[in-house]
Amino acid sequence: MKGPLIDVSGAIDMHCHPHPDLFPRLADDLEVVQHANGMGLRAVVIKCHSEPTVSRAYLTEKMASGMRVFGGIVLNRSVGGINPAAAEAALRLGAKEVWMPTVDAAFHAEMHGGTGAYDVQTSDQRGAGGTGISVTDDEGNLRPETLGVLDLLASHGAILGTCHLSPKEILTLVTEARRRGVEKIVITHPFFKVPNLKLEELEELTRLGAYAEFGYCTISPMWRYADPVRVAEAVNAVGANHCLLVSDTGQRHNPMPAEALRIFAQSIWESGVSEEDINQLIRVNPAELLGIDTGPSLSPEAPTSGSGANAG
Repeated sequence: MKGPLIDVSGAIDMHCHPHPDLFPRLADDLEVVQHANGMGLRAVVIKCHSEPTVSRAYLTEKMASGMRVFGGIVLNRSVGGINPAAAEAALRLGAKEVWMPTVDAAFHAEMHGGTGAYDVQTSDQRGAGGTGISVTDDEGNLRPETLGVLDLLASHGAILGTCHLSPKEILTLVTEARRRGVEKIVITHPFFKVPNLKLEELEELTRLGAYAEFGYCTISPMWRYADPVRVAEAVNAVGANHCLLVSDTGQRHNPMPAEALRIFAQSIWESGVSEEDINQLIRVNPAELLGIDTGPSLSPEAPTSGSGANAG
């Protein structure tokens, strides 16, 4: 197929998994960021299942000249689960995203036979969490602590990541988040085994104002939960202005995050998404979610925010 070699310079990877982690990783924070810098990316967001990454991002940005580095917090058991106090501390320190439970989620445990593990990799805490964490009670209502986190996200203007919750939980959460004034919502890897949303479910969520965050990890050889054509069709169905492309890598069997993002963007273009829309997916939408300028070549009059992990 003739056409462009997709350029990722100026792109932003909103979701990568460096070392240290309880899962084996390919490279540490600085190595991931330096590699991304060498490929021309302008920012990355570091995610860890077991600890907040705001301080890690702050220090890595200071060491990696020219790159913006951001962090957040995943509400797994290691930080007290759905813990408003932990979320508030991270947000006050500069967290850009608060992720709902991942490997400790109840739906993750249901789909993977327990917490702390995936189909192809295991952490040091496999099974330690039993049945896992739900953001709702037995009647399907959001728990008080979940509502507390949503209110914090609304007041800080931060991003809500839905992560490994069930499709039903995600819809309940997103609906209430929007009602409470949360403006930035990301549906984490919708075609991954968790949550494995149907296209019509994803369309409903994006109509509520959420972004669909598609990750290379979902289509990678070791995971294979979807293929590029399915992702491209979803992007075209819901609209590029409601979608993101990220790496979601750091695993030893996947490429370095910046290269994974390049491969993913190239594959999605070759599967039917326009070059203009690729630009929206990897540059414009992530910058708007992070509250930073979209780049001089894209929006020369856009204001510039403060620097680094503590911006916004």
